[in-house]
Amino acid sequence: MNTKILKQLQKPMLGRMLLRKGLISSSELQEALVDQDRSGKKLGEVLVEKKLVSPDKLNRALTEQKVRLGEILIEQGYISPEQLNQVLVEQDTKNKKLGELLLERKMLTQEELEITLKKQYWQKNGFWLIS
Repeated sequence: MNTKILKQLQKPMLGRMLLRKGLISSSELQEALVDQDRSGKKLGEVLVEKKLVSPDKLNRALTEQKVRLGEILIEQGYISPEQLNQVLVEQDTKNKKLGELLLERKMLTQEELEITLKKQYWQKNGFWLIS
């Protein structure tokens, strides 16, 4: 299999995510991919220019593609899904970061937070650490 195609299949794709969420149709995605190939622009730019997706919806979808701290904390066994949900609800009403709230609630140690933030950084930048 072509290496370029393999790389595309391995990472979360914006187009697939938007399609799965019903924000664009498969024909709109195909049309945008053709335009992207011709222009060399990012898919998100093409979708916004063609008014197929609003900038706000694009930003939300791009945010979902990011590696989330809470998911890593659960994966590492530092917190439970219930604890994460509890703190996320609280985070909606306060202007504080997730890690800060977890430390305040003593659900996490400073060392655990630092380890997890490093792992998150490496995952975002394409380096996966084995735990």
